[in-house]
Amino acid sequence: MRLFRGLGVALASAAMVLGLAATAHAQGDVKAPGVPEGVYNVNIDGQATTEWEIFPSCVPVVGDLREPLLLPVGCKLKVTPQGQPGAEAVMIGGRWTFDYDTIDGKICPDGSTAPQQTIYSFDPYTWVGSMKVIHGAVCGEQAAMFEVPLTMSFNRPLVIPVDQYPLICEPGGLRRCF
Repeated sequence: MRLFRGLGVALASAAMVLGLAATAHAQGDVKAPGVPEGVYNVNIDGQATTEWEIFPSCVPVVGDLREPLLLPVGCKLKVTPQGQPGAEAVMIGGRWTFDYDTIDGKICPDGSTAPQQTIYSFDPYTWVGSMKVIHGAVCGEQAAMFEVPLTMSFNRPLVIPVDQYPLICEPGGLRRCF
């Protein structure tokens, strides 16, 4: 009899915890750890401080089909650096990473331009990262790559709040999301 009472208490406790988690998730209170949201000050070594607007969009990743895992692995970020078009950042090797391929990013000594790629990446917890610039053999120069450090700090929340988990996934089974 004690076994059944103990099992009943354990099941009731688990149901309550899951119910609270589902309520918090439905109300948008649950945030994935390491997922930035807001306007950030970005300091890139040797350049003026700029601002990035970051909008996350996540899908609850299904772990063992009992409860969604709210991890950055199911997220993408829309990153809009000041004065540049937006880019989509994804988690690669434990770092948020996005790039820009520009056809006129490298300015040659004669004033002409050439293509270059700029890759940004940063740690989701320390907000420290790097900017890597790569260009081919252009402007009479050899192909080159250089990397400089960057640091980020939270400036302010977004003007319009973002629903980080816009999809609702049904419980159990295959977890179809809509």
